Amino acid sequence: MQTRSVLEIVDVEGQPLNALAPRERILKTASDLFYRFSIHSVGIDRIIAESGVAKMTFYKHFPSKANLIATYLRYKSDIWFQMLATATERTGLSPLERVLAIFDALDEPFRSPSFRGCPFVKGLAEFGPEANSPDVQATIAFYFKGLHEFVASLIEPLALSDPEKAVVQILALIQGSIVMAQSTPDPGLVKTIRDAATVLLEDALMSTSET
Repeated sequence: MQTRSVLEIVDVEGQPLNALAPRERILKTASDLFYRFSIHSVGIDRIIAESGVAKMTFYKHFPSKANLIATYLRYKSDIWFQMLATATERTGLSPLERVLAIFDALDEPFRSPSFRGCPFVKGLAEFGPEANSPDVQATIAFYFKGLHEFVASLIEPLALSDPEKAVVQILALIQGSIVMAQSTPDPGLVKTIRDAATVLLEDALMSTSET
């Protein structure tokens, strides 16, 4: 499965619909509707009508709804990983601070009125093992694999005695914070979760130094 680079993707979220080319207008409309409602509840006809493109134009760019869904999810994945990279690659951060910067990156989206949780967790609910949508399922799996690898790459410089345990703990805190931000808005949530991650990692570092 190939994904487009972030640099090749137009940031459709921050632009007015009429300023975009037809393909990006479709993607922006689908992204908004899929994220606000659900993928299965939004039909192609609604996307075509709200994006203002002809049906022929839609199918020229997206041969099927499954193809559009997979593109939408790849777009969300690219934007998400770009946000994480920007936060964790800031100069002057220690290896520990780079891991904790993940949670700093979450603060802005959590505070946004348009925040509706994780599109990939939603995707898991809508495209479980019984679904006959291999491209969509592969895109979702690719995202979670990528997130695991991203966190592992940040954990590695800490040289912990059990790095995989720390990776799973941080992933659990990330996903848990996303659910909590969606269900119980709390301006102090990110700091609380970041503090928990700090304790976990400092304990892991201490245990490593004692072995």
